[in-house]
Formats: sequence, C-alpha cells, structure tokens
Amino acid sequence: MHNRKEYLRQLLHTKNWSATEQEWMLQYLEENDLSDLEAVAKEYFQAKGPEIKDLLDERLSAQLLKKIHRRAGISRPNVFTLYGRRIAAAAAVVLLAGASWYLLVRQQVKQLVMNSGTQNKTVTLPDGSLVYLEKSSSITYPENFGKKNRTLQLDGEAFFDVKQDSKHPFVISSAFINTTVLGTSFNMEARNNGVAKVVVISGSVQVNTHSGETNPKHQLVLSANKSAVYHAASKGLELVDATDDARFFRQKQAGVFTYKGQPLSAVLNDLQRFYDVPVSTDSKMEHCPVFGDFNTTDDLQKTLTIIAGSLNAKIKKDANGNGYVIVDGNCH
Repeated sequence: MHNRKEYLRQLLHTKNWSATEQEWMLQYLEENDLSDLEAVAKEYFQAKGPEIKDLLDERLSAQLLKKIHRRAGISRPNVFTLYGRRIAAAAAVVLLAGASWYLLVRQQVKQLVMNSGTQNKTVTLPDGSLVYLEKSSSITYPENFGKKNRTLQLDGEAFFDVKQDSKHPFVISSAFINTTVLGTSFNMEARNNGVAKVVVISGSVQVNTHSGETNPKHQLVLSANKSAVYHAASKGLELVDATDDARFFRQKQAGVFTYKGQPLSAVLNDLQRFYDVPVSTDSKMEHCPVFGDFNTTDDLQKTLTIIAGSLNAKIKKDANGNGYVIVDGNCH
C-alpha cells in the first residue's frame, strides 16, 4: 500500500519514535507480508550504503534478522544472496528504534494484568493515574510504568483520570485505536465487536487508528464533550458531539446523578446504563420531569422507588422478568 510505504519512510527518517509509532510498528511486524518494509529498506540501503554497518548493534541485529527471516518465510538464510542480505540488514536499521523495544524491553520487563471480572474495579497506576475498569475489562502495563513511558493496553471499557506529565505522554493501545493524552479525564471503550469509542470529559486527547495516516479519518484531536468513534467496517474515525455522554461519566465518577427537570425517559436511560438492568416507562410518562439527586451507592430498586413516588407511579417487572417498568403515574 502506498500510504503504508510513506509512513515507513517517515519512521525511517525520524530519530526518536513515539509510543504510538512503536505500537504501529509492532502491529505491522505481526503481519505475514513485510514486502513494504523490504522495499523501503532497500531504498534506505541504496541511499546510505556502508553507513548502515556502523549503526547496527551485533546482538540486536541478529535478533532482528532472525525475526525478519521467520516472518518472511526464509528457512535457509545461509543461502541468501548478497542482495537479500542487504535488504535484511537495512530492514534491521529501520526496526532498530522500535523493534528493539519489542525484542528487549518487552521480554525483560514484567507485564502486569489487572482484570475487573464481574465487578467494577479501580486501579491506581504507578504514576498516580486512576483507571476505573468496567466489568469484564482489563488493562496490561509494564511493571516500570511511568519511568520511561506510560503505555498500556485496554481490553473492554474504562474511565481514565490521568496525572499530568508533559515528558511522558499517556498512551492507551487497543485492537483498533491508540489514544494519547498528557493529563485529562476520559472514557474509552474497546471491545471485540468492531467498535471503539473515546469520550473526553476534560482536557484533550489525540486518537489514532493503526493506519499511520494523519487525515481526519484516521487521526482526531478531541476536546471536552467530544467523542471519536471507530467502526471496523469503515476503518475510520467519526467525530461526534458527546455532551450527554460526558455528563453521564462526569456524574458517575462524582457518585451522584443530579436531575433538574430532565424527562423520565432520559433518567431511566442513565439508570439502565449504570446498573446494566433494563428500565423503561410507558409513552404517557416518558416526558415527565424528574427532580432529585440519586447516589450511585444506592441499589436500583431504592432509586426507582423514590422516582415512582414523586410521580405517583408504580413499579413492576418487565415482560421478560429481567428489568423494571414505571407505570400508572401522573406528572401533571
């Protein structure tokens, strides 16, 4: 692909790679087709000539070449032509900055995995940042997180309250997108359903797909109350107004949902989202205004009882017996 080649050329001429660029290269290395890398490496070798030899660390080069041979399906590197050896050597130079991190650091530094299981879980990272994991979610990060970089992997959904550190950007990688921040709060969801979503509550973040391109379809900078949504079908990002989502996450983290006349349908939507239990009302009551503060530490039935009482309504089980319906009320 032409765009991928351009991105590889850009990386080659960049002295220090960012964590996002390193992650992109790692994902590229896992592919079976390394032809773009070989082509760009050939260009680089022809331009640099003998200078390449001086740039290679012998032990690291051997590891890199072995990986390239394996990924390219070369089982007998001893019969490589001189031309082939030159391409492989040049490729090693291309990978030196990013892949050395993969081969050496990742193998030596212990990776910590935090799973939430069936309950929400709060994780305090070594740099003081807080991660609020939703159910069935996990993060993976190195034991030395924060010392050289702040990169972690997310599987599932989590709310992040990131400590300010301008020297060490906070990078979250997932199956579809990478999110880079300096200090902010936001919610990120990245499950194996082909959709990923980032909602910013405060500050700003940069969201990238793994394509390496920098146009708005593949890279967005989000401010508060904005969201980036990734769909695997389109392989691109969509900028969305997320005022309501941001309000929900903000109040959820504060531990109190406050309503000053919002319609009952909107309130019940929040409760369903928070408790993960179906909650609804009939069409006659969905516009009834709701006033009050509801603590997230209260159980759902207590909150519904308060709401139903204020509207002279009743609570009953839904048709499936899994949720609740508020009916027979009067909001006039």
